[in-house]
Amino acid sequence: MRVEILACLCLTSIMLLAVAQAYIEPRTDLGEIQNRIVSGSPASLGQFPWQVILKKDPIEDLLCGGSIIAANWVLTAGHCTYGLTSVFIMFGTVLLNNPNALNMTATQLYINPNYDSSTLNNDVSLIQLPTTLTFSRTIQPIQLVTNDYANFNFIGQVATIAGFGFTDDDYLESSNLLLYAQVQIINNSKCGDVFGTSVVIPSTLCAQGENGTDMSICSGDSGGPLITRDLNGNWMQIGINSFVAEDMCTMKYPSGYARLTSFLSYISQVTGIDFNSY
Repeated sequence: MRVEILACLCLTSIMLLAVAQAYIEPRTDLGEIQNRIVSGSPASLGQFPWQVILKKDPIEDLLCGGSIIAANWVLTAGHCTYGLTSVFIMFGTVLLNNPNALNMTATQLYINPNYDSSTLNNDVSLIQLPTTLTFSRTIQPIQLVTNDYANFNFIGQVATIAGFGFTDDDYLESSNLLLYAQVQIINNSKCGDVFGTSVVIPSTLCAQGENGTDMSICSGDSGGPLITRDLNGNWMQIGINSFVAEDMCTMKYPSGYARLTSFLSYISQVTGIDFNSY
């Protein structure tokens, strides 16, 4: 059986529509690869002030997540903006449907030129905001991992995921509340045994629920940040939510992320910002 990678899933009526999809040969029979938060806890306002909501337009359902990395830049997954000319972004809210949230429509979308929709390799996209953000308690940028961690594999490190995606494999609706959970970084070889080495490459990070739990990303969480603490105890983003096994978010399979240390030069080139100068 083939594995189908579904990107940017949106729920409309009872159908799931994919912005982009492709097929690969898996190592194991896992069905489609997609992406959401399972077994998460509700986040409080301001707990993750860099978290944003992406929609195709103001009236559409959830498209993806993303993270504020500078006053006029949002980072997300490549498959979240693939084929689009604009995205609607909501800031500073832990509610998916919040009419009072700061929002704007962005048209400057920069997908990594090496993005591969068939494997989700190089699954990185940058969004330039039309209006510069004013930072507050609920709207803040996340520090990106720096080149100091270029040779650090993070294996065994506990990291945090957050999003508004599906919460189980049966109840196919996005969460109205921002949820978060803990995962643990695992060896890429273990992840490659599941998804195959064409999907899991050196620029991929993989994780599983902490202490054997079923905590995981799932559909709708694509593009959100994978964060952990740096050596000084500050939050930093080390990955971008990319993929999991379809209909098996609760089955304790690994989840995949774009490894940001592999994309720092690209991000700096597009934004003109040196993220190593924190």
